[in-house]
Amino acid sequence: MNPLSVDTQARLDVYLSEKTGKSRSFIQDEIKKGNITVNKQIINKPSHRVNPGDSVYYTFTEIRPESHLTPTPGHLDILFEDKFFLAVNKSAGVIVHPGAGQKENTLVHFLLHYLKKSSLSDLTNERPGIVHRLDQGTTGVILIAKDETTQQQLSSLFKERNIIKTYHAITWGKMSLSGTIDSPIGRDMKDRKKISSRTQKARMAVTHWKAIERFQHFTYVALQPQTGRTHQLRVHLSELNFPIVGDPTYGRKKPKSSLVPEKAQDNLKQINHTLLHAQSLEFTHPRTQQHISISAPLPTDFLTFLNILREHDS
Repeated sequence: MNPLSVDTQARLDVYLSEKTGKSRSFIQDEIKKGNITVNKQIINKPSHRVNPGDSVYYTFTEIRPESHLTPTPGHLDILFEDKFFLAVNKSAGVIVHPGAGQKENTLVHFLLHYLKKSSLSDLTNERPGIVHRLDQGTTGVILIAKDETTQQQLSSLFKERNIIKTYHAITWGKMSLSGTIDSPIGRDMKDRKKISSRTQKARMAVTHWKAIERFQHFTYVALQPQTGRTHQLRVHLSELNFPIVGDPTYGRKKPKSSLVPEKAQDNLKQINHTLLHAQSLEFTHPRTQQHISISAPLPTDFLTFLNILREHDS
């Protein structure tokens, strides 16, 4: 049995969850199984209050199968790390977690190798530690939890909209200085692989934008999604007729050459992903209550195209 000496007043399930890093639901199950004692008495109620000086003993019955995911060496651009989570600057083309399209060489595989496998939560899942996701072509800040409690808490921050998310993008067309897109979206009625406002099951989606630099034919823009729907930023900008440069699904396939300076035309041919970058995340750390602000530098191809616009499309 594993002993703990209580140093605070709290619910038993909350106290054990924080001390062990296990989810509250897991702890509650263990309490109901009779695997927890307080002052040598078996406690079966998760809501039982513990007080300073109490002695808590626990023996978990959990048997975790070996992960079927193979840790794989891979480059990780780490922006922040503590014992609860880390933030990585995701590169374009990197898929976050295994899926039908790719079973190997995902961000999860690289993380398992970096963290020596045992540090990530829920290893039997396809998405251990993953709190949120970025599309394959999107670059920038992504958070990964190291334990189940932190994963749940960070997920709740996203769900309750208590994280300020800022994205940078380069769009086709000259946008106005700022604005808000309030357009519900869902699976497109005709093309189930796409998201759009032409849907039978629309969900509220709100995006705020502010132009950083405006050019003759493009706009460098900051985006703050109030909601977190799939493909939200890409769909909202496309339906506003300002699609993001390089977007293979919602972008412009063959723009007229007259709309693009020759230098920019040459560079566009080299862009192979959506110029959408998760620039920063700001939130209160769920475990330490510290203010966290994490930013990721713009990728090289994004900066290169931006500098070409500054020189040739101003």
